[in-house]
Amino acid sequence: MLALKPSTKAASLAPRRLLCLLGHLSPRDNPPATVQQQRRQWQQSQQVRALHSSSTVGRASMEEPAAAAAAAEKARAKAAVAQAVHPSPSAKHLSQLTNILNARDLAEASPKLKPGRLIRSGSPAHASLEDVLLLRRELHVQQLVDFRSSEEHKEDTAWSLMLSNGVIKTYDSYGAVVEVSVDHNAALHGVELQDIQLHRISLMERSRVVRGMMTKLPVSTLLWAGWYKLWGNRKDMHGVLMPEINRGGLLLIYQILADTSQADIAKALQVITASLQARQPCMFFCKLGKDRTGLMAALVLAACGLSEEEIVADYVRSDGVHEVALGGIEKDSDLAGMDQAVFAAAPPEAMRGLMQYLKERYGGMRQYMEYIGFGAEQQAALRRAMTDGEW
Repeated sequence: MLALKPSTKAASLAPRRLLCLLGHLSPRDNPPATVQQQRRQWQQSQQVRALHSSSTVGRASMEEPAAAAAAAEKARAKAAVAQAVHPSPSAKHLSQLTNILNARDLAEASPKLKPGRLIRSGSPAHASLEDVLLLRRELHVQQLVDFRSSEEHKEDTAWSLMLSNGVIKTYDSYGAVVEVSVDHNAALHGVELQDIQLHRISLMERSRVVRGMMTKLPVSTLLWAGWYKLWGNRKDMHGVLMPEINRGGLLLIYQILADTSQADIAKALQVITASLQARQPCMFFCKLGKDRTGLMAALVLAACGLSEEEIVADYVRSDGVHEVALGGIEKDSDLAGMDQAVFAAAPPEAMRGLMQYLKERYGGMRQYMEYIGFGAEQQAALRRAMTDGEW
């Protein structure tokens, strides 16, 4: 069997080059390779590609039954959703939103939950005037929690409308407020509206995802991807890296999110709980309301005592979004080749896989929340705020 090993030079540079995989470090330029070095590099590249090709053939035959099982599971989950949805009074209003994706009252996940208190959605940054009036005047939304990345904030064009005279709080990765600003735009001057606050708590930044991938992907994959990038061979870098990322799929992203954004997740849960305790309806969102929002919704529902099946049923309702939005990393040239069909979906196995991961690593979803700083008493307070009394 052919044994492949990087050259002596590559071995000596391996630790540093590993971190350079996705541009996390910027190494000094290397001198041009000689003709002999280029020939050796090309030969090694061909050998590695041959190894990957041979392993892919066997893997494809193994994946066919798995794909059929996943399709059957997805069909069962959709049938379960139809039975699990509990329409809320706010559903009629939310269905009228024109520029906000995937909006629904979280109370639709269970009759135990009080409607009109907590809404999950895609970003309202491009909301129309009708959307804004519906959310702020009809549904009385007073608190917004934004999980999008700093890169995604650059796409905003209509916050002056949604946040007319609103307060914007920006949090750092430790959950501390680092900036408070007031939107002085008077676009809604003369319209009677309650005060509103926006809390910016990013759950997915590029640097975190890179660090997370360093711990999740096989070391051999990272070394070869780093080797190819070092020599400017981006095609083979993608050929080594992207099959592993696509195979990990949404579960890989959710695991990284749960492990690298713990302080932010805890702070978001605290902000949501405080909003509900103050009897101020809250809406939380990312760009599409599917992945980061799906994780946060699952944790809220777990704190409220819902079953795993109810949590999965709420999650898969986002399966019709058909877009990918992962904090901007989906546009990264180093990650070109992400499978749109994989990352645009919301399959039940992704949420079930996350719950199993949290169970194995932390003891369960409630134990995970305790571990990150949202303890049992705070979870009980959130549960009471979502289930007790009338507002």
